[in-house]
Amino acid sequence: MQVLISIQQRVPQWQIPEGMARALMARRPDLQFTYATTDEMRREGLRTAEVAFTWILSEHELTEAPRLQWVHTSAVAVETLCLTALTARGVRVSNTRGVQAVPIAEHVLAMLLAFSKQVPFLLERQREARWAQAECTGPRLPWLLQGRTLALVGLGTIGEALAARAAALGMRVIAQRRDPAGRVVDGVAEVFGPADLHAMLSQADAVVVAAPLTPATAGMFDTAAFAAMKPGSVFINVGRARMVDTEALMAALESGQLSGASLDVFPEEPLPAAHPLWRCPNVVLTPHTSGFRQGHWDEVVAVFEENLDRFLSGRPLRYEVQPARGY
Repeated sequence: MQVLISIQQRVPQWQIPEGMARALMARRPDLQFTYATTDEMRREGLRTAEVAFTWILSEHELTEAPRLQWVHTSAVAVETLCLTALTARGVRVSNTRGVQAVPIAEHVLAMLLAFSKQVPFLLERQREARWAQAECTGPRLPWLLQGRTLALVGLGTIGEALAARAAALGMRVIAQRRDPAGRVVDGVAEVFGPADLHAMLSQADAVVVAAPLTPATAGMFDTAAFAAMKPGSVFINVGRARMVDTEALMAALESGQLSGASLDVFPEEPLPAAHPLWRCPNVVLTPHTSGFRQGHWDEVVAVFEENLDRFLSGRPLRYEVQPARGY
């Protein structure tokens, strides 16, 4: 069996450490590996690969990989793969679902606590060496997460991890997902379908986007969606930037319809220095780092290795992507 490992990235945290790649190969002397660290090595490896452990694959590359049977992406999102072409050729696809659930859930909690305790405002005053105690009144008065309503858009592994943690802090958690009649998730009080998005948003003090990007979710947060939200609510996006109309988001912040927003994904990355988001009021911008954490690659490699055993023995793969859903 020919296996290609090709996970080169401009972001070092998303690039497989060489030591881990070589340790994986050493554990499997029964397989033939190509560990590609250059474009040429990747092209050569695709020509013979039956299995590809990668994060990206174009339609052109697929035509150069006649023996390919299975692609496992080191990421959760699959929009960097030519999913339609892979499906049409019968190539199976799996992802690394769940590995980022806890770090992203903790990131969201950090943002919720920051907004509720007025941390962005207080940091502004700190930079000015200004004692702001008397200013912590009215809309600047800290508020409790306990008793507030958190709305989750997406109830996958990230949504589940966040729901459990938010419920433990006393929040009422509601959620929207593709199939509202799906399995019960601990900590979630009510589940809405796609048609009821605006009804859900009107109840929420904070809204978190943690859904995959699909044709159904692209652009779902537009002017109407932000208008449906409770005035003064908080918006957090750890999903995908293309799910949100950035102009509509900035308008909602400027008007005060939203009291704050936290964004970890952007219409262009890196976000250009001239982009108005940098100067938008009450926004916390993090450079797509919500999933960063120590030990990430240990778990990513473990998921791939388990699926490799499953693939070789003909057992069902964990986290196999459903092409009709797009995730």
